[in-house]
Amino acid sequence: MAHQRDTIAGKVRLVLDAPDASVTPLRSGADPRLISLVRLLARQAARDFVNAELEAARRRDLQD
Repeated sequence: MAHQRDTIAGKVRLVLDAPDASVTPLRSGADPRLISLVRLLARQAARDFVNAELEAARRRDLQD
C-alpha cells in the first residue's frame, strides 16, 4: 500500500509584514534607478532561492 508523502507545500510558510520604514530609510538624494535595480536583483535572488529549494525537494521525493 502506498503511503502519502509530505509535499513541499505543506512545509513552506510565508509571512508577509509591512516594511519597517526605519529599516531602509531612503535619502532624498538616492537615485531611483539604483533603488529599482536593487529591488529587481533582490526579487531575482529570491526566485532563484525558491526554485533551488523546490528542485532539492523534488530530488529528495524522487529518492524516496
